[in-house]
Amino acid sequence: MKKVILLFVFACFLASCNVTESIVFNENGSGQFLVTYEMGEAMKAIEESMGGGKSDAEKKKDGKVMDTTMVFADIMETYKDSVAALPEEKRLAMEAVKDMFMNMKMNEEEGIMNMGIGLNFESIEDLKDINEKIRKAQSLNSQGNQVDSMKDNSPLGNFFGSENNKTTYALTENGFSRITKLDIPEGSAEDSMEELFNEEDESNQQFMDYFENAYYNVKLTFPKAVKSIDIEGAEFSKDRKTVTYKINWIEYLKNPLALDANVKLVDE
Repeated sequence: MKKVILLFVFACFLASCNVTESIVFNENGSGQFLVTYEMGEAMKAIEESMGGGKSDAEKKKDGKVMDTTMVFADIMETYKDSVAALPEEKRLAMEAVKDMFMNMKMNEEEGIMNMGIGLNFESIEDLKDINEKIRKAQSLNSQGNQVDSMKDNSPLGNFFGSENNKTTYALTENGFSRITKLDIPEGSAEDSMEELFNEEDESNQQFMDYFENAYYNVKLTFPKAVKSIDIEGAEFSKDRKTVTYKINWIEYLKNPLALDANVKLVDE
């Protein structure tokens, strides 16, 4: 029963968790890549499912506030003896993400709980292995093995998407592209989708309901204005230097390529 409760809570957690992939480019091609997990609504749902959350007065009086950034390279230097004593898998993961950082913002009164994993890059080439780096950073979580087990041994695992898919990015003087490469055996895609979204499977339908309000957002900021983007419904900032778009998580699972985009920049 404990495993069932844990699985349910984790599913609820993700159901309200919006993910935002943000890339900010500087004029010289450097910039910052950041994936943020917005978990405020999920934490509220979990509190309520466990007997109700705090009142507004209690949140104002006792509410926790946190805004901190952890740089993996600094952690490795400060705690180098402890890092050296880690199991090989964790130690290698730390080595792989030493150029990355993690931030956490929490304000209980305002219902904010965001966790981000990012990289300050010198050129677009630094993002070629970003998917793998993010997975390694997530694996450092002390609950990582438990989460992996839940993914591998329950219908929940179907709703995380393929860990073998790879996203690449290309930047030119007047354009940008986001490109997803799918690692799917030839001829198996249709069968996989049919199994995953089989509405007659009660367990699948239950998880589809949980993920109904989850979105994957993409936010791109450039040093000059965006002329066009081949994404219907994309939104622009007033100066048109930032463009954002999103897709429902279920729709993303059905077609990961839907997040890919081609951007044309103004030729100044």
